[in-house]
Amino acid sequence: MEVVRLFTTLAFVTSAVDAGGYQGSCPVGWTQVKRKCYKFVDEGVIRDKAARICGDRYGASLAVIQNMEENNAVKDLLGYTFAWIGLDRRGGPFQWDTGEKLRFQNWRSSYYYPYKECAEIYNNGYWRPAYCISSGPFFCGKTLDCETGWLGNECERQCHCHLGYVCNDTEPCPYGCEPGWHGEMCDEEYQKPNVSFYCLKKKNGSYSLIVSVVPSGLSYKHIGAVNAEGEISPLCTNDRFRTTNDLEKRLDVQIQNVSGVLKADCPAETVSHRILQWTLRFQKKDWVESAEDVEYKVQCDLSEADATYDAEPIVIEEGRERTMTIATQTRVKVRAYLANPETLEPVTNLILGVPVRLVVTLPEGDDVVSPFFYPRTCKAAATDGTVSFQMTNSKGCPKNENEIFLGKMDMASGVIQSEMFPMFRLRGFTEVVFSCTLAVPNVTHVEYQKPICSW
Repeated sequence: MEVVRLFTTLAFVTSAVDAGGYQGSCPVGWTQVKRKCYKFVDEGVIRDKAARICGDRYGASLAVIQNMEENNAVKDLLGYTFAWIGLDRRGGPFQWDTGEKLRFQNWRSSYYYPYKECAEIYNNGYWRPAYCISSGPFFCGKTLDCETGWLGNECERQCHCHLGYVCNDTEPCPYGCEPGWHGEMCDEEYQKPNVSFYCLKKKNGSYSLIVSVVPSGLSYKHIGAVNAEGEISPLCTNDRFRTTNDLEKRLDVQIQNVSGVLKADCPAETVSHRILQWTLRFQKKDWVESAEDVEYKVQCDLSEADATYDAEPIVIEEGRERTMTIATQTRVKVRAYLANPETLEPVTNLILGVPVRLVVTLPEGDDVVSPFFYPRTCKAAATDGTVSFQMTNSKGCPKNENEIFLGKMDMASGVIQSEMFPMFRLRGFTEVVFSCTLAVPNVTHVEYQKPICSW
């Protein structure tokens, strides 16, 4: 029997119904092309005067053209041979006056004319360099603002800021992203791997499970099958996956019938007679459960072993609140706690992936420790101390440049605080204790010195 591999696509797609729109519409006498507004001005002036007129009279700039649709719309408005557009190279290569990237060009031919530093559009739609002191008509252009919380050339991307903030084209989310989102504007969703599998019956009466994993943009430190204790089994870890030429990862699980009992060499749960189920975990960190972790359910009905199946994804308790126990360094009356990244107020019940800061503060009136102490070797630990995760080293630095947790501790707003990091928990524990060791500063220092990290 020919076996067909099926892949489950988990990518988030924004539908046209859900996409944001524009605020308002173009003024009367202007031509609208989606989010852009254009106006032809029939006045013969030099290029820089044309730019001033666009700004002073219309609150616009010389026209910016970023695709062929806009180019054709501008061309069709042109009643003369040529007109100025908002492109020049007096500061180097050609660039738009607004600072936008030059994503589209429509030059007639090579534009190597060293003394022609401005640009015109002709009535055939092509662009040509021109002397900036020449006189001619011009096009003004402006861009409509997106609806609140949307951005992109066509307002097609929605930002997902933490604490209810909204972004726009120029201002990113100030306190990080909602769980499951990333990027400066929090408009990129974490893409989970695409997983598919199929079950095969062999001639000798045994069976095999073939799991195919097509990676997403995320990288995972641990991949494997979960055992009865809820951990990735040492019998079925990353080493069991082999990478093919197209970077697909494949897992081959062997299932034997031993005296009427089905036994797999990767831990499986017996759901019912001749039905086995595996839980495959994709884990970002040792001991840490983060919002980007994901599990997949894989189930084989061996009575139909030649069929193909798609994996059913399971998000690990996404959105469930968990109590976080915050440690207090009582020996020297120094308080360490997790804080809202904006207000720096303590927080306790958190959701995986929510941005937080670790704050260390010395209460007023405490003369035991210098107010310029240095928190070092910060860690997260289980309440019983059996499991811990080091977040900074003895220098107060993350283990490597790309470490996502904690970052450097620095003095700001009167307290020592970490960079923002996404909330996590230690796998198998619902409470986490955060603590730091205090390093006494050099007596010659009279102010806090942040860590100097090198990798």
